Amino acid sequence: MEESDKIVVTAQEIETMNVRTVPDLLNQIPGVNAGESSVSLRGSSMVKVILDGRTINDPTSGYRAVKWDMVSVNNIDKIEIYKGDGGVEFGDDSSGGVIYITTKRAKGSHGNIEAYGGNLGTRNCNMNYHQEAAPFSVGLSAGFEKTDGYRTNGDKEKRRAGIKLGYMLDENYEFSLSGDYFKEDAGRAGLPDYPTPNARSDYETFSALFLAGNKSVKSKTYFTFVEKISDNPDKNLYTLLRIKTYGENITAKIPTGRWGEINSGVSFELGQLSGNKINSKQEEKYGIFGIKDIKFNAIPVTLTLGLRGNFYSSFSEAINPEVKVKFEKDFYGIQLSANKTNNIPTFLQRYNETSTTEPNPDLTMEKATNYSLSFFYQHAKSFSGNLSVFYNKITDRITYVRGYDGDGGIGRYENFGKSSYKGAEVSFSLKPADIFTVKPSYTYLIAKDDLTGKWLPCKPKHKVKIDFICNLTKNFSLTLNTRYVSRQFSRSDNTETSPQYSTADFRAEYGFKMLNLFCRVKNIFDKNYYYVDGYPAPPRTWIAGVGCQF
Repeated sequence: MEESDKIVVTAQEIETMNVRTVPDLLNQIPGVNAGESSVSLRGSSMVKVILDGRTINDPTSGYRAVKWDMVSVNNIDKIEIYKGDGGVEFGDDSSGGVIYITTKRAKGSHGNIEAYGGNLGTRNCNMNYHQEAAPFSVGLSAGFEKTDGYRTNGDKEKRRAGIKLGYMLDENYEFSLSGDYFKEDAGRAGLPDYPTPNARSDYETFSALFLAGNKSVKSKTYFTFVEKISDNPDKNLYTLLRIKTYGENITAKIPTGRWGEINSGVSFELGQLSGNKINSKQEEKYGIFGIKDIKFNAIPVTLTLGLRGNFYSSFSEAINPEVKVKFEKDFYGIQLSANKTNNIPTFLQRYNETSTTEPNPDLTMEKATNYSLSFFYQHAKSFSGNLSVFYNKITDRITYVRGYDGDGGIGRYENFGKSSYKGAEVSFSLKPADIFTVKPSYTYLIAKDDLTGKWLPCKPKHKVKIDFICNLTKNFSLTLNTRYVSRQFSRSDNTETSPQYSTADFRAEYGFKMLNLFCRVKNIFDKNYYYVDGYPAPPRTWIAGVGCQF
């Protein structure tokens, strides 16, 4: 359900979407663009993705990559999407927004297993199982995927496993301990003009999370270990990175008498970096926040005031306020919001060297200011809509600047002065018949460097999505997802562009008792197009498989 700049997608809604991966799910949400390891909101890739309580953005990535493989779609209880919002509560690196994923708590005994295969040597198998023996519960999850890829040296092999142990003392007190493991071995094909046919990458991560608390106070203690090896024998380049993160996050609802409650919290995080080509690094950051909702009895208006302080060992402190005014009545509402946040350059952007990127230890933090005005409307189940106008201003924006032919295409991350994102997005959900739903959406974006007047790379001016969903019967559904992306610049100096393109994907699913059969075809018309980073997009791909609920 969409309300102003926040969208909540429940497990029941996910079941009707006929999706196999989290990116497929997110790409059905207006204003969201997700790839195999990426996500952006309203054109901004500065999006913090949180799983239960710990971040799953890849700390070894230079573009805020996300390890979507850490979570199975079938194990999700709820996804909350904050567009241009969430920085006060969830901290830095969220100028574009926040995506918060909550996994299911075991209730009773149930599970599912799913397997599919497709072209390009693709095969996948996933399993989830939940068992409750009050007051204890356990959840298990595992998956395997392998594909030959669509380019030379584009193969991948992925493995994951997870466990979640729970203990509920009563309805108020709950404890859980979870652990997730993921490993990927992949070839790195490189840019078409600069192929790397023998380059390989080995990525391995483990994370653990302990949750404890009641309705008023919650504690989240987490640890994450990541190791990434990049090997390109053609350039005699071998890089090993290890990153460890330790963190604690405590939130509490503080009563203030007749003024109600204040949602508050404190956080601490320690990051450690080591590798074969850099000196060991250690950095700490601290945060404290408070958010207060003020409701007026005479009029249906809610005023939200928030304030967060971020403190770092390697950067100056940042104080980020937030103000929201929301008017809501019957089936429509209006919200006006303004906030500030900041983004920290990653270890990789500052210290890592690869066959295509040189390090830049002098990077500084980005500072962002977000404004948005949203109108939302819902009338019964036949029609709902949302219109948002937004403005995002960033100082010292971090962007990858790719080199020219003379330097082999090697680039680096730089602070790119002042830039701004401004535009609008509109979306509708129309249900002209019980079995048929149409969901069109349009995003208009102007993303420019304010000092030079040049367009920011990888930011198309127009994006159009239209989803057609047909539920022929209770157990048989067909979905057609179409998308248009306008021409966009692929370099910061605006000397190269990626042409406009249109794509269409098709999904079908049929359920029978405990079984469900499904298939998916992406890029139905086998269009040839390029991503804005210069890499060719996949050709037509298909999968077909079977799932079993038990």
